Amino acid sequence: MTDSSRFKPLRSRLSLAAHWWQHRLAIPALLLVALALGFLSWRFNVMSDHTNNHRNTLSAASIQVLHALPGRIEITAFCSNSPYKGRYFRKSIEALLQRYQHQHTDIHLQFIDPANAPTLAREQQIKKEGEMIIRYRGQQVHMYLPYTEEAFTNLLLQLQHGERAPLLFAGSNGEPSLDNTTDTGASQLATAIRSAGLHAYTAASLEPAPGTNEKLPTLVLGGASTPYSDTQVHAIQAHISKGGSLIWLVDSAEKQGLQSLAQTLGLEISQGIAIDPANRQYDIALHALGTQRYSGQGPTEDFVLRTFFNTAHAIVRYRQPNDTWQTMPLVAAAEQGWVSASYRSNQPDKLPAFNPQTDTQGPATVALALEKKFETGEWQRVLVISSTSFFTNVQLQKGGNLALSLRSLQWVVNNQPTVTLPVAPLRDSVILLPSQPAWLMLLFNGFQFGLPALLLIAGWWTWRRKYRH
Repeated sequence: MTDSSRFKPLRSRLSLAAHWWQHRLAIPALLLVALALGFLSWRFNVMSDHTNNHRNTLSAASIQVLHALPGRIEITAFCSNSPYKGRYFRKSIEALLQRYQHQHTDIHLQFIDPANAPTLAREQQIKKEGEMIIRYRGQQVHMYLPYTEEAFTNLLLQLQHGERAPLLFAGSNGEPSLDNTTDTGASQLATAIRSAGLHAYTAASLEPAPGTNEKLPTLVLGGASTPYSDTQVHAIQAHISKGGSLIWLVDSAEKQGLQSLAQTLGLEISQGIAIDPANRQYDIALHALGTQRYSGQGPTEDFVLRTFFNTAHAIVRYRQPNDTWQTMPLVAAAEQGWVSASYRSNQPDKLPAFNPQTDTQGPATVALALEKKFETGEWQRVLVISSTSFFTNVQLQKGGNLALSLRSLQWVVNNQPTVTLPVAPLRDSVILLPSQPAWLMLLFNGFQFGLPALLLIAGWWTWRRKYRH
């Protein structure tokens, strides 16, 4: 007997044992590999963007803004638990924020159903499903559609610039007081300002309070009933010349002693009052104007609520040579009325006849904004409203007045630079189909019936070949 034949049974037994252990260990080994891969995927997050234009990757500008925000960023999204609309909002928000969370690990997202927390939604002034609140170091901003990288990065840029400039309210010339809870006060506006995370204070000298903020405050002239002094007028003019922003409620520049300010800004405030004869059929004063006519820019962009202006005047600004201001008419009223020079608000039921010599046909611009961009990227903004009672409690209770007031204040205050991101074009976004009906029918039926039939035939043919062999 040769040596090879002597060891042949041993090799056979070893081969059988190895084969037996191979089959017995295959399933446990696969389970261990699957568990290891699951553990690694849970501990480590690896993302790769294989789209042609890298549409799922943050731009360099967004990454730079994100890295300038160390610390925790909290995002609260108010979305319902419905399987349709709520699911759409949740998936859209998660798809947007995943790209940011990949670069910033301290971004925390929380979903809240407004139906389960209605009090919280009201306190946070949530108006639409899908609205988000982004909080960072005591500041907060709201965001709604569209959920785009450019919109979200600009909100982060606002948070990056730190605490926004405060609002300096003039308070010694008959303006509504922020502490006054009566109809003529402005306590509701003060509450809304605090809820929005803005800081406001009142001063008679119109000088910034020491130690409040390094930035120039936004000066608010909230409807003076007595003229400003020469010292105050000088402070207002100096504020404008330094690049400060302004909110001005005015019925007559002469009565407020601000003719020089109106001249500096190139504004003309009508002496007459805007009236609407249609109010007579509802037994409403002719000078109590209601409107939903807004421009799609500035604070009135996408604004749809009805607002009301009492004893409003027309604001006019003509083009000037070498003008550095951009003019934006925001709100128009009295579309079916006119600006009457003979109307008296103490006789609200008396309708004067239209005089083409002294009156101006409506609509009249009752809110107008100016803005100017500096080399630093910041904006100087001026908002003029021709109704001195617009910030009072009795007016803020009407329609969307409070919402428009708060949006206007936020728009003027949020004057930091913004980021404009190029939109990556979609490739192969258009599918050219044949124009002949016969070819369209062939294409449709080919995908609906022909392709499944072809797969069935291929499967049957493969099975048939294996069965024969």
